[in-house]
Amino acid sequence: MSIRWRALHPGRLVVAVARDEITSADILFCVDETRRSGLQAYRKVYDLTRIARATPQEDLHLIGRRLSAAADSERFGPAAIVATSAGVAELARILEETSVQNRQVRVFRDLFSARVWLDEVAPPDRVPEATGE
Repeated sequence: MSIRWRALHPGRLVVAVARDEITSADILFCVDETRRSGLQAYRKVYDLTRIARATPQEDLHLIGRRLSAAADSERFGPAAIVATSAGVAELARILEETSVQNRQVRVFRDLFSARVWLDEVAPPDRVPEATGE
């Protein structure tokens, strides 16, 4: 799998790191696994700084719409997407724009800025605990 994730329970944070090439299936699998683990309300950092190529734009639009629809019925925590290359950042912006209606999603160029934003919009002590796992 191209995306590995880990829950950091004290900070109520999920950190997902993508490597090499990612597909829409990789992204959806990661999201589904965190949901099955009861972590949908946790804050999330998606680190895309180590990928060579991302999924096509059309797939990102579909993923964004799926996440937006799921957010209608579930409370999702904010997501910070970190991308250093211009191409990957542009693809991440598509995901940001597509899913922004029901969820806070923002693209950053570095992990520090992403964590600062998450701490501002959703301090750990205000994030619900995991519902399962």
